[in-house]
Amino acid sequence: MTDASSDKESAEDKMPLGSSTPISVLQLRTFAITFVTYAIFHIARKSFGSIKGELGKEEWMVSSLSSQSTMYGLMDMVFMACYAVGLYISGVLGDRLDLRKFLTSGMVCVGLVLVAFGAAGLGDIHNFTLYLFLWALNGLMQSCGWPSSIAIMSRWFGSGERGVIMGMWGCCSSLGNVAGGALVGILFAIAEPTLAWKLVMMTVGGLMILQALVVFIYLVPSPPVKHIEGEGIDKEELHAAADDEKQPQLEVISFWKAWTIPGVFAYAIAYACLKSVTYSLFFWVPYYLTANRHMSNSKANLYSVIYDVGGIAGGIIGGYITDRMGVRSPYIVCCMCLSGPIVYCFYGASESLTGLLLFLMGLTMGGSEMLIGTSVSADLGTHPSLAANSQALATVTGIIDGTGSAGAAFTQYLVGNVANCRTICPIGGICSTECAWDSVFMLLFFALVVGVLCLSRLAFQDLKQWRRRRAEYLVSQPHAPVAADEATETETADEGPDTPGSTGSTRVATSVMDKT
Repeated sequence: MTDASSDKESAEDKMPLGSSTPISVLQLRTFAITFVTYAIFHIARKSFGSIKGELGKEEWMVSSLSSQSTMYGLMDMVFMACYAVGLYISGVLGDRLDLRKFLTSGMVCVGLVLVAFGAAGLGDIHNFTLYLFLWALNGLMQSCGWPSSIAIMSRWFGSGERGVIMGMWGCCSSLGNVAGGALVGILFAIAEPTLAWKLVMMTVGGLMILQALVVFIYLVPSPPVKHIEGEGIDKEELHAAADDEKQPQLEVISFWKAWTIPGVFAYAIAYACLKSVTYSLFFWVPYYLTANRHMSNSKANLYSVIYDVGGIAGGIIGGYITDRMGVRSPYIVCCMCLSGPIVYCFYGASESLTGLLLFLMGLTMGGSEMLIGTSVSADLGTHPSLAANSQALATVTGIIDGTGSAGAAFTQYLVGNVANCRTICPIGGICSTECAWDSVFMLLFFALVVGVLCLSRLAFQDLKQWRRRRAEYLVSQPHAPVAADEATETETADEGPDTPGSTGSTRVATSVMDKT
């Protein structure tokens, strides 16, 4: 009779590379595979938002709803609602199943749904209910991508480098949006618009299935212990991740217990507010620019890409700054406070100012969204109360992103109804679309205010912690530059534990005595 260890293939046995491969090479490969994978997820999401203008012109979908914007708002809401429910489920399943197989199966399902969407268009099917069902299924299947990717990345990279690494990795969503907009522009340039939107959906579906094969063949969910040999790497955390992968009997944290981790609830609600705004811009900016600014479909998509460029810069800058500070919430709250007035001023801005405001919104809101969805989720998933059990990573990530997506789902339906877009065709004149966009942007401004209030207490606590560590370090080494990784860990028991969401809670700080 074989022992328990032979019942499950070890992480080392699943490694397709030789045991002499440096851990840094394996980390780079994991980074690249997951980066491209989630970028394609965002290409898939960008596709529908980019073709709304053409669908509206053709009045393609037929239903009892009189307003095109209401139909698109309902589709966005159903997508985000199913995505949110799926995230809660996927987070729990991701901590219990093989992440490589789980991610692969989800990607294949998404690819098939997108191909079916495009095929329905080629088949001249106009039934709104069919497209609504396909988009709901798309949202449910796409939910496997984020929790799985964050859990894998967090197992391969330690907390001390997590802010910058995850900040760079989080750019995959913005780059996916850029690539999605570019793909739409290319296909609309080489094909008639009535055919191009159908080709967009089928092409993206094919890319998703091809990448699923890459994930299945090459992705390794956790670093095997015998490969952990690189220098300057948090070996303690990588060993913990490898041990979790090799110990199926390890108790997995429950869904409800994960909510009790300090900081999870506050960040989840704040993320719901922030994601409501970012996804409203993601889904509706191209439509707003075509309907209100009278831009062409290709030009509107080009402008929407500016937001994603700002998001890329914001994610990297935010990751670097928060790694140096050792806390994340003060930076996030500051960015959300700055983004409020920018969103309020966006409506009615001139064409040239529109581009600048989109970049600034991406820099502030896009960067904050990346930090909460990546670095903060990983920090909370490895909170000291979990005793370094990385089996909670996917569950915590699913909770935060799921709550964010639930808020975004509700907001999408509100945006569609508040906008209440109607096509006006005067006799002998040119048809135009009229929407109540001023009310929409006021709604988004209010959501940001609520998000700031949710994180204000944590931000105040983290700021006090950062100032205390900075003062202690200056006393010890008054002439040395201050950095988060050089901060002291001399807090006494009466000062309490590290605040949730701070990198200090994931062992970033090191002792001054070690430096001297």
